[in-house]
Amino acid sequence: MKQAGKTTVFIRYALSYTAVVLTLFLSIAGYLYVRTGEHARRNLIDGQINRLTRIASQHESYISAMLNTAEQIGLSPHIEPFRYDLEPWKAYDLQLQLVPYTSTNTFCDQVYLYFPEDERIYSSSASMTLDMFTRMMAYELVSPEQLSALIRGADRLTILPSQRVESSLMDGSRAVTFLTPLGAGPGTGKGTLLFLIKDSVYRSLFSDAIDQNTNTYIFQDGQALASSEDLPISWEELPAPDEGEISTFRRRGEDWTLVSLKDRNWGLSYAAVLRNADISAAVGKEILSNLSILPVFVILCLGLALLMARRHAVPIQALTGLLPADGRGGGTDEITRISSGIRQLTTRNRELTTRLEGALPMQRHDFIFRFIKGRYASRSEAAAAGRLAGLEIDRACYAVILCSGAEGSDHPFELNRPPFDSLTGYSGAGTELVALRAQLYLVFMDEPGTLPALAGIMLREGEAGGGRCVTAVSAVHSDFEDAPGAYLEAAAAYDNRFAMGTHQVLAYQDVSSSVPDILPQAQKLTLSISQALALESRELLDTRINDLLHFLKNTHMSPFAFRMIYNSVINMLLHTHASGVPSGASTRDFYDIFSLSSCQSIDDLDEMLRKLCDLLLSGGEKAEGSAAEEDEIDQAVRYMEEHYSDPEISMTAIADSFELSTTRFSLSFKERKGMPPLEYLTLLRVERAKDLLAGTETPIRDISVQVGYYDAGSFIRRFKQVTGETPMQYRRGHENGKKETGEEDVS
Repeated sequence: MKQAGKTTVFIRYALSYTAVVLTLFLSIAGYLYVRTGEHARRNLIDGQINRLTRIASQHESYISAMLNTAEQIGLSPHIEPFRYDLEPWKAYDLQLQLVPYTSTNTFCDQVYLYFPEDERIYSSSASMTLDMFTRMMAYELVSPEQLSALIRGADRLTILPSQRVESSLMDGSRAVTFLTPLGAGPGTGKGTLLFLIKDSVYRSLFSDAIDQNTNTYIFQDGQALASSEDLPISWEELPAPDEGEISTFRRRGEDWTLVSLKDRNWGLSYAAVLRNADISAAVGKEILSNLSILPVFVILCLGLALLMARRHAVPIQALTGLLPADGRGGGTDEITRISSGIRQLTTRNRELTTRLEGALPMQRHDFIFRFIKGRYASRSEAAAAGRLAGLEIDRACYAVILCSGAEGSDHPFELNRPPFDSLTGYSGAGTELVALRAQLYLVFMDEPGTLPALAGIMLREGEAGGGRCVTAVSAVHSDFEDAPGAYLEAAAAYDNRFAMGTHQVLAYQDVSSSVPDILPQAQKLTLSISQALALESRELLDTRINDLLHFLKNTHMSPFAFRMIYNSVINMLLHTHASGVPSGASTRDFYDIFSLSSCQSIDDLDEMLRKLCDLLLSGGEKAEGSAAEEDEIDQAVRYMEEHYSDPEISMTAIADSFELSTTRFSLSFKERKGMPPLEYLTLLRVERAKDLLAGTETPIRDISVQVGYYDAGSFIRRFKQVTGETPMQYRRGHENGKKETGEEDVS
């Protein structure tokens, strides 16, 4: 019976997994069928559009070349109208003048020039009257009289479509004829130019078709100028073009697709015709190619499904044997027995659940402190930790509250009990802060308006016994990474209790602070500290930290203001240079938001910052297997430090010298230095430029050359990207700083 039960479980799993595999197969097959068909058809059409665009560009460049030839001949002082009967010798000179225009033109076969004064037409090899020329040029679709009228009256570019020309001047092939005036119009210009282009030129223009199943046309005013027809359909059978690029139609019992490129220069349009059956065949071939791998995938998945079914059946059988019998015999369904056993275990574990709930305050205490210290790497991680602590924190905003609590009570308020349960749309908890003799509350809200009401209830409850209660709130935040700053805001408001009194909620917004005004300047100095860390220069780093210390001491800010600035500085350094932390060490050993809030002087904060920078600058032991690569990065760094002034320095050449790909070199360099190699090179050049700007009067153009830039414009743009100001602004600021302090600027 046990074997029968085990077989039943195996069959259930096998059928379930097989159903999942087949459903997945059918879904993927359907998706690939639709998407591959659309993609293949789109590729075919796009290929024709690209081909027509290429043909149009080349054809129009040929026409432009002919028009340029006409303009050059019209402007040439050596080609002027004359009377052959009065000055016959000029015919020979004119032929010589036409030779270069004919021999250098790769598009047209012959060039003829007509002068209306003597009714003659000339080429580089002959001259004759216009009537003789039109009789000799026997056009298939144009009579001699029509041709004479077109030549005499050509006032704009006129194109005669491809047709056979029987003449001793031609070899009997088909040709396209272009007529263009030399002047502004009939009677005002010098004459008319006639260009003959053999049909073979157009065949070479169309010859890039991938296969022989496409008709290609060039139209002007609804007439086909030239074509390449491989399919049994002519241009007269094509439908009138619509507004789109692609249209379908039915002719001769078949479906066709017309791809058009309309509204080009000189009224030209281009079209390609494909048989829909050919398109469907190509699409089907593409679909079959993409779907051919799926049967192999299905077979492998079915094999895996049977293996997984077998692996799952064995532990279920073993688990069933551990459960007590339900009194219905050995043939009972094993899944039902497991469910019954789980229900029994759930009932027996209620006492354990009660004990775990008793540990919830400790979990909330740990969560609050970790959240305030910024220990969670992402919002999702924080939300998961909050749920384990019984808090729903994935809300629109949050805030920090510091409250001295009720008189004689060391326990935080229960925020889910009266009178706090009169408010909705929030979740929060509190814990004791022994150092401040206050309770720290972390509150997550759907609406910012919940915060004042909640703090007001705390104040009233704390003063209900006639005692003194201090309640201070931070600003409302939405980004979980701002948690340390939110705590500092609440602490600043709490410290302000001696000035503002205690019979009101002390809000951070009511605390006067100069942080918004000085923060941009402090951020500029912070960036320079980060750059000094990247350059691994202890001397430069010490100078930049001294600059920040000097700035903070001379702005006369409040302790809260410089705590906020140092919090911003340290967080930025931890985020940017985390890769420089030695293995086994933690930057959190040198920085804690509660330690920061207890600092009462800039010197205390400065010591904390210098310890952190020493840790980041010392670097760590190289990871196993990567020591050689890091040595190569160090060599590359030294090479850039020695040759940064060379404008031809190449990251590709440096990578090749260490037998590394450019991509691998860039990734390894960024992992080692915290920035890409080009950014590091720019930083080297900017730091050298700072020294030259501050210590010399060298012109900016010369400085740009000395630090590796060909032109001053590129140097100025790079300098401003790194420092936030132009070289001239930096030099002036340095000079003004020396005047105000009466000492030399160390930067």
